[in-house]
Amino acid sequence: MTPWFWGLAGGLYLLFSLLDAWVTARQAGSLQKGAFCLVLCLALPGAGPLLLWFWDGRARTAAPWDYHELYRGGEFCPDDLGRLQKPDLYAETDRVPMEEALEVSDRSYRRRMVMGLLDVEDPLVYLPALRRALANEDGETSHYASVAIMELRRKLQQQLDEAEARWRRAPRDAGACAAWEDLLYRVLETDLFDPEVRRRLQGRYTALTDRMLRAERPSETCLHHGIRQALGQKNIARAQRLCSRYLTLYPGSEQAVRDQMEVCVQAKNGAGLQAFLAGLRRRPVLLTAPTLAWVRAFRKEEETP
Repeated sequence: MTPWFWGLAGGLYLLFSLLDAWVTARQAGSLQKGAFCLVLCLALPGAGPLLLWFWDGRARTAAPWDYHELYRGGEFCPDDLGRLQKPDLYAETDRVPMEEALEVSDRSYRRRMVMGLLDVEDPLVYLPALRRALANEDGETSHYASVAIMELRRKLQQQLDEAEARWRRAPRDAGACAAWEDLLYRVLETDLFDPEVRRRLQGRYTALTDRMLRAERPSETCLHHGIRQALGQKNIARAQRLCSRYLTLYPGSEQAVRDQMEVCVQAKNGAGLQAFLAGLRRRPVLLTAPTLAWVRAFRKEEETP
């Protein structure tokens, strides 16, 4: 047979495949099914349409009328109640706030709760609870709390050393620098370490943040932490400088607004606070309910004669 015959046959088959896919998609109301038909017809010339007719015969006796069973598997059923897992009732009901757990009469439960704090994702959050557990009337619970605090110190010191080592291996790595800065900040916000260690960590944190703040556009987290540290050290002038830079670089940041209000309050700068609040409407920032409550409270206080 001549080449023109094969070309004509191929063209007719392509036209037939397109027409069959279009009709199938219209009848089934599924673009997915039409595309599947077209791909199968072109991949298996001659055999493709036969397979499709066979599958359609099966699909008419089963629901839904689609080809998802070919790639999902016959066992898939999103509404199958047998796929639900039985809830762990003990794990769901055995949850007590740490403040209440320290008052439970069962001493073994108290000890178990204290030691379990070391396994949470961020044990620093529960450091105040561990401090309270130290004063518990049960001597063994108090001992467990002391052991837990010492273990927490060891873990945090190890994390600090690892974070510093990662940063020193790649000083230009912004991720490693931010991770070390965040860990140092969270540790310095607590009283986990003794004053001598805290002074050493504070020196490292100051050197690191000074380096980060020399960047043209420091991160929001770095600026916020810098403001908090400056306020903690009663360095209002530095806090105000950082806050002004924060507001300039990130005019749409709600955290920058909260930081500026706190700086004005700690500086007892009522005039500056009211001037800042008056200009909030011109700033492209979306404030949430907690921040708006503070804004309204400060404005109301100023309007009160």
